This record gives sequence, C-alpha cells and structure tokens, in this order.
Amino acid sequence: MSTTSHDLSGLLQPTEDVPFGLRATVERRGAAAIVHAHGEVDAYTLPTWRKVLRDAATATAAPGLVVIDTSGLDFMACRSILALAEESEACRRRGVRLCVVGRRSTVTRVVDLLNLDALLPIYSSVDDALADAVPSGLSRQSEAV
Repeated sequence: MSTTSHDLSGLLQPTEDVPFGLRATVERRGAAAIVHAHGEVDAYTLPTWRKVLRDAATATAAPGLVVIDTSGLDFMACRSILALAEESEACRRRGVRLCVVGRRSTVTRVVDLLNLDALLPIYSSVDDALADAVPSGLSRQSEAV
C-alpha cells in the first residue's frame, strides 16, 4: 500500500481578523483518494472546500473512490454538505464513488433531512469506507439493493 500526502493548507491562510480556516491533506491509497479536512467549512472557506473536493475527485480515475474525512472539522455549514452532494453526483457520472467519514450526528441529520443519503454514504472511519468499496466503484450496500 502506497500513500502520499499533499498539504493543501496554503490555499487559505487564516488572518488575525479571521482566526479560523480550512486545512486539508489528500492521501492516496491505491485507487482511493482520502481528503482529511480540519478547521471549518463556512461561507468564507466554501470556495477552498469546493476546490479541494474537485481536485481530489478529478485526480481519481474510475472505478476509484474519494473519501472525505470530516472528523477533523469543527464546523460544517449546510452549504458545504450540498457541495459534497454536488461533487458526489459529478463523481458518479465519471464512475467514481464519493463517501463521507464523520463522527458527527449533525452531518448525518443534515444529510437525512436533505434526502442526500444515496449521494453521501456516511461511515464512522476511513477504514470502514475503504472496506466497503468494491472494484465496480459502488458500495456493497448499493449492490445489495
């Protein structure tokens, strides 16, 4: 297993006026790209969030997997979850699967409330998300349906 991390923290630097920000690294494990996000995703950091998602997704070839690890985020605005769903849809059109890792029940509640469960499967750990991936790029759960 080969892993490479890319530090994307230079995309957005917090200032004294804004003591928060978004930091992300992208790790490669075989055909999977794992985005480890830290900080906050709000209106200020949303453009960077979209860029991080798009860059990881477009660098992943079908039938790959993009795992977005949100467990290091302190805050996620609803719009950031919609951005995840939009990127997931774009990934599916290309034969790439996108899923989310998060320990927050808030993320799960928002995904459920917005009826995005089919686009955004949520796992409790990166290992669980990777274990559920199959060569077709679909989850074992969606194959059983």
